[in-house]
Amino acid sequence: MQYNISPEPLWDEGLSSFLLGEYQKRQSPLTIDELQAFANEQAVRIGDILETLFLMALYGEWRYTAADGKDLKLDEEALNSLYAKGRLGPDDLVDFNGVWSPVGSDHSN
Repeated sequence: MQYNISPEPLWDEGLSSFLLGEYQKRQSPLTIDELQAFANEQAVRIGDILETLFLMALYGEWRYTAADGKDLKLDEEALNSLYAKGRLGPDDLVDFNGVWSPVGSDHSN
């Protein structure tokens, strides 16, 4: 007998759905300020939101576009360095002044 068991999601599915819904509602890429506001409104850590976005970017679901308009390839090393010192603080967010969008959206290349 063969079972069709799907693996555990690689990222937080609840956050993923929420972020996609917010993107669709706004019809524009999400900024770090918006992500921080979502974190405060939803009582979740900004680090959890960024981890979810990083993982979705690693697997080709979302993309990060830097402030200069260039898509940045995010990798596992970048994710690990983000968490090197533990929880994220405001200073850690300065490097993410670009925008996040789903791959295949009107706002992605």
